Amino acid sequence: MRDIHRHVDAEDLERYSMGAISLEAATLIEEHLLTCEGCRDRFRETDDYRRAMRAASEELRRDEKAAKGREWRVPAWFPALAAAACGMLLVVATLRLAQPPGPVVGVSLTALRGNGAGSSAPAGRELMLHPDLTGLAEDSSYRLEIVDRTGHTVRQGTLARAQNGIKVPGLSAGLYFVRVYLPAGKLLREYGLQIQ
Repeated sequence: MRDIHRHVDAEDLERYSMGAISLEAATLIEEHLLTCEGCRDRFRETDDYRRAMRAASEELRRDEKAAKGREWRVPAWFPALAAAACGMLLVVATLRLAQPPGPVVGVSLTALRGNGAGSSAPAGRELMLHPDLTGLAEDSSYRLEIVDRTGHTVRQGTLARAQNGIKVPGLSAGLYFVRVYLPAGKLLREYGLQIQ
């Protein structure tokens, strides 16, 4: 812009508003703005628009920063708390495993008629089952099967007739049935066993 009487074009007004214009051109624009109300109005609009855009851009950046700050992060103290909790669990598990469950519990199994549960034993303890084999078909060994109330097999093993009994790992609380079979598979007897 060389002539102060000629109107300032939009690009020059925008550059002037941003301060991106030479000193000589800025002087000419300022002289023209003093005398031209139309260019002054356009300059105000351009300047207002530029400020609004800058404010919106800054607000957007602030919102993005705030959103990043709200992202979930693991607190600095969390790993220490998790390690302490794992340590406590380890101590409790070690103490529990270190304590023997107690001596083997002997259980005499006798066949009863009716709905009686028969024998009983504590839950979680190793059992030595002594089934009454009186009157059963003679064989050198028998197959023992322990089933739960629904008939699902939970333990099985082999009992030699000469043995005093058979060891069985602990059972959880509930009603069980101990079945004695011939090795060929014929059911000979069933005993009720209540675990408490």
